[in-house]
This record gives sequence, C-alpha cells and structure tokens, in this order.
Amino acid sequence: MQKGLIQFSDVCLDYRLYRDRSVSIMETFMNVFGRKTSREWFRALDHASFQISPGESVALVGSNGAGKSTTLKLLAGIYSPTSGRVETAGRIASLLDLGVGFHPELTGAENVFLNGALLGFDQKKMLDLLPGIAEFAMLERFMDTPVKYYSSGMFMRLGFALATSVDPDILLIDEVLAVGDASFQAKCYDKIFGFREAGKTIVFVSHDPKAVRRLCTRAIWLDSGRARMDGPVDDVLGAYLDANAGKLQKTATSAAPREWGNREVFFSKVTLTDGNGIPTRTFRQGDTLKVNALIETRESREVKNVILGFSIHRPDGETILASNNLENGEPLLTISGSGDASISITPEIVEPGNYLLSISLTGNSTDYHWQDNFYPISLLGAKQIPPLRIDSLSVVEAVTR
Repeated sequence: MQKGLIQFSDVCLDYRLYRDRSVSIMETFMNVFGRKTSREWFRALDHASFQISPGESVALVGSNGAGKSTTLKLLAGIYSPTSGRVETAGRIASLLDLGVGFHPELTGAENVFLNGALLGFDQKKMLDLLPGIAEFAMLERFMDTPVKYYSSGMFMRLGFALATSVDPDILLIDEVLAVGDASFQAKCYDKIFGFREAGKTIVFVSHDPKAVRRLCTRAIWLDSGRARMDGPVDDVLGAYLDANAGKLQKTATSAAPREWGNREVFFSKVTLTDGNGIPTRTFRQGDTLKVNALIETRESREVKNVILGFSIHRPDGETILASNNLENGEPLLTISGSGDASISITPEIVEPGNYLLSISLTGNSTDYHWQDNFYPISLLGAKQIPPLRIDSLSVVEAVTR
C-alpha cells in the first residue's frame, strides 16, 4: 500500500454495555449467580466503508455519537473492529487526546523521550527533535519540570508539539485546535497546513463548519455509524446542516415557527450562506450572514413596492434585531413573475448560542408572506459588551425572469 492510504472496508464496531453496578468481588459473584448481571451491545459503527487517498484532507462530520471519534481511534489502532477491515499505510500521528500517555512524575523532556520510544524512535532521534518541540510549545524553560506542575495549556501545547514533530504520513485530528491562545492556535493551523502542502493525509473531526472548510476539500457525513454522504466539503456540509436544522430548532427554542400571508408574493426558496456563498447555519464573530431568496408572484403578475424584512430572535421568541429595505433606505422591490433578492447581515455576538431568523414580504398595507422563527442559526464567539447590531443591509433588486 502507498504511504498515506486509508481503507475502511465494511467496518463494524460493537461496545458492550453493562447495566449492573458491582462495587465488590462478593457483589459481583452474587450478581452472576443471582442473574442480576445484565449487558447489551451498542453498535458504534455499522458497516462503514470509505477510502482516503494519500494527500487528501478529509473531514468527518456528524452529530454527537455518530461514530466520528470511534473512526479515528480505529485508524489510530486504539480499537480493533468487530468485523470488517481497517487498513492504513505509513506512520500515524494522532491529535486525539493531547498529552494522553504523559507520566505526571516525569519531566517534559523525559515524557518526550518516553513517547518517542513508544513511536519507535531511538534516543538520538528524539534528542534531535527535542529543541524544536520545546520551542514550538514555548516551554524551553520548563522541559526539566515534572509535567504534574504544568498548567492545562502547557500540557496541551507539549502534546501537540510532540505529536506533530514525528513527520507522519497520516495525521488524525479530533477537536483539538483550540489549544492555547490565539497566536498558538495560528501556529497549530500553520503546522497542519504545512502537512497538507507536503502531501500528507489528514483526517479531521470538528463541529466547526468554518474550520472544516478551511482545512478540508472533502467530507464524509457519518450518521448512526454509517457513511451517509461522501463528497466535496461544501456539498456534504450543506446537506448535513440542512438535515439537522429541524433538530436544532426543536432543541433551541420554545417559539414555534409560523407562516402566514396572502401569498400574492411569496418566498419560493431560501438559503443561508456565509459571505462567500457557502451554505451554513453557524456564524462566528465578524462573519457575514447572507439570506438568499427566490421570490415569486402569483400567476406571474407584477407587484411593486415590496418590502423585504428580517428579524433575529432569542429562543424564547424575544426580538433582538430587525430591519428591512424601507427602514434602511434601500429601494423597494418590484417582482414580476420571479426574482432573486438577498440580505447581508454582520452581527456582533453579545450572547453566543442558538437563535431564530424570520423573514417577511410586506408592502401596500399587505402581509404577503411571513416565515416567522423559521430558520435556526448558531452564533459563536466570546460574549461582547456592545449590543447586537446590524452592520449592513444590502438588497439586490429582483430581476424579472
């Protein structure tokens, strides 16, 4: 097999779940003979199959419990499949739980040598790597200090520096890019991009669509242990986010979605994207939230002076932001048959969390079409003191088709 190749062939992995709670040998013995011990099996991966070619950067996406981390642990050799085959070629570096395997009584340098030996490197090789590891982790002054005295940030930085120092053919990453402060996170991304540019294979697990798009060109959507979709990252993420929008809405809000109006003018299709036109429902501080709408009129009639509006609501239904093209001094719409229009919003994140977006078509003293609390979105970022506000509202006048 060519180095960097990954082959997942009809893989199943079952976990055994125990239901009794024995706290002593005597209790365990009595449970066995008293038939109080119960167990069942949970299938974490269910006949999953895919292949990753050398040099590909692939994201595994899916909800919690879908099998993403389990897949990485199978690739790392931590688990063995119940059935099927997991084949990899070349050296593997795992950024799963950074620092796992460090001995608290050993110094940073001693842990580097210990983990290097576990990876198959001799002392001379690790002596050559040690200065670079210490410099990258910004721990030059602390390599002779037992790691039990390290802060969590120091611990994680050393783990990342060590794992990425061994020139792997395959790099496995599981939600660990929030290591340290912003400058160190940038160093982590630069390091990983360096692996990608060098033609290394990368398998990345993250719940952050922006990070996935930044690093990967392909995505595999895992759902209940199965590979539900495999393809270009934008296509897979768009399908995954759309499929989970209903779940997000149910868990995020007590305000029920409502739709009303006489439908003389109506929304035929609505998509939410970032400023680059990539479908998403998750936005970070500084991102542009773009609402793209295909608007139609009944019986292809022309309707003038149409007001396109939007509002963002908290889960309890309280409105925190609202505007429209009339209030913002933009031209009113004239729709004849059908046309496209868009709204661009750059919100400041006051309270990170889940919100609901509403859109409306009104004018001429008429409610044409309202979709209230209709589109769940997630706003990510640190809590801010300034109030949430709209930076821009741009309306593209509808074009007759």
